[in-house]
Amino acid sequence: MNKVYLGINVSHGASASLMVNGTITAAVQEERFNKIKNFIGYPKKSIEFCLAYANKNKLNINEAGFSTIKNPVFPFKYPLDNFFSIKDWIDYYGQDFYSKNKKINKVKSIFQKFKKKKKIDFYLNYNKIKSKDYFNNYSIFRDLQKSYLIKQSKNSIKKISFIDHHTCHAFYAAKASNINKSRYAILTIDSEGDGFNQSLWIYQNKELKKIYENSQCDLARIYRFVTLILKMKPNEHEYKVMGLAPYSKHLYYIKCYNEVFKDILKVKDCKIVHKRRPKDLYNYLQTNLAKHRFDNIAGAVQYLVEDLTFKLVKQISKKYKVNDFAISGGVSMNIKMNGNLAKMREVKSLFVPPCGTDDSLSIGACYYLNKQNKNEQYLKNIYLGQDLYKSKLNLKIIKKLTKNRKNIKIYTNYNSKKIAKLINQGEIIALAQGKEEFGARALGNRSIIANPNYEGVVEKINEQIKNRDFWMPFALTILHEKHKFFIKNKKNIDSDFMTIGFDTFSKNYKKIKNGTHQYDKTVRPQILRKGFNNNYYKLVKEFYKISKIPAVLNTSLNLHGSPISSSIHDVLNTFFKSDLKYLYLDGKNLIKKT
Repeated sequence: MNKVYLGINVSHGASASLMVNGTITAAVQEERFNKIKNFIGYPKKSIEFCLAYANKNKLNINEAGFSTIKNPVFPFKYPLDNFFSIKDWIDYYGQDFYSKNKKINKVKSIFQKFKKKKKIDFYLNYNKIKSKDYFNNYSIFRDLQKSYLIKQSKNSIKKISFIDHHTCHAFYAAKASNINKSRYAILTIDSEGDGFNQSLWIYQNKELKKIYENSQCDLARIYRFVTLILKMKPNEHEYKVMGLAPYSKHLYYIKCYNEVFKDILKVKDCKIVHKRRPKDLYNYLQTNLAKHRFDNIAGAVQYLVEDLTFKLVKQISKKYKVNDFAISGGVSMNIKMNGNLAKMREVKSLFVPPCGTDDSLSIGACYYLNKQNKNEQYLKNIYLGQDLYKSKLNLKIIKKLTKNRKNIKIYTNYNSKKIAKLINQGEIIALAQGKEEFGARALGNRSIIANPNYEGVVEKINEQIKNRDFWMPFALTILHEKHKFFIKNKKNIDSDFMTIGFDTFSKNYKKIKNGTHQYDKTVRPQILRKGFNNNYYKLVKEFYKISKIPAVLNTSLNLHGSPISSSIHDVLNTFFKSDLKYLYLDGKNLIKKT
């Protein structure tokens, strides 16, 4: 009899996932359907996708699990991330931050303006919930979610549970990763979930044991505040701060760190806890960072994260006699931190599963629901979302959707060898095939790829296509069997999903420079194994035969500020709205703007 579980994340990066007999068979983010990046709310369309998968395959869902127990109503009735501008966030965290009534009124006024401009269905009916229940009445919101799911599933799901937030993070880190160790530590660090922002678990004897949960680890909160102080969007642009950090000079970012960050937190008893944390953290940071330059602020906050997590892992290793680690939660998206942890003498191996943000909580919920069964499979890949086409009539669909377009030419049966030649000549190729990737990283099914050694490619992608900030690096896809000629990886750390930063060898650096951070020469690679994505592997291999470079620059197929393109309609929309010249579809059809 099949064991089928539905995991649901109603939070930042709303998502839904489906597990069948221990294997994740579907996982999608709501942003791919409604086009609101990092959407916060009930993932109705994502759940529909999973229900449709179950119905198509004649599967009955045994249990559904929501990934957080104590979600307050307020941030879902008024989902700030979906409509707040940077100015709104600055006002929100201003002098009246601790006045609950003023905060509610502020959000309400902005929300009314937003609703007039853009109609978004948040699905759940909050009209009968009174303001006194906005923040602490968790049961009323659980009931709202549960009743809507019952209605949405037409009463087909008989058992619905709510699972602790950090438990979902931990099960995701432990079970989604390919960890062949009998004993290891799982660390979760995020901004907040069910009242905590850090937890430690030990995996032993095929069981996960929670050691502690901690509510004083403010790393994510500090990083979010700094992102805003640098006039970037919190809960979205933290990666830009990380990308900016290497440009700062040691003398100046250490000065900033010592004057502003050093005494806020400390590591004690294997926890990151308060040292002399100011009550009004945002305004403390805003005031004290005013005299420091933007790049040094980024360098200082990055140093804070790396220094504290280094000390944390060192203490955990010593006390619990463990040298193998897995990590999840929002802070696990800091690939620079991950890279430095992987270098530690105390760390023999580090596993960072794809997309450790709240998006993946739905997957973690599935693994938790399946905990009594010993059949779970790690995530061999994350091509788990919508297929490029709803039918297999690929060429007919392409011609239908482009029939009114002028100045384009469609080539059929265009093979990877021909694409490799274009890449070698400096052309930039949009690549879309099969099922979309789950999470924040494009891994060859919804990617833009280019020659990592061709002069001017980075500038062209930035200026004509992605509109990225000038300091931001691109990522790299490199063949597994050749990566050690370019990337320092003595410990054989897996990097299937672009979750860890690595240093590069100066000898061969020039050949892959476009896919690296051009200041500190580090790289965030997808180390591509044969069998992980056959079509993509074949393309990179063909490029290697021509260029003697076993890698391509890889960035996500989307416009700046938009989610990764999903369906064929999204892909074509991105293609025609950008200055992309080539779009390679389903491994055989090429569209060229003439």
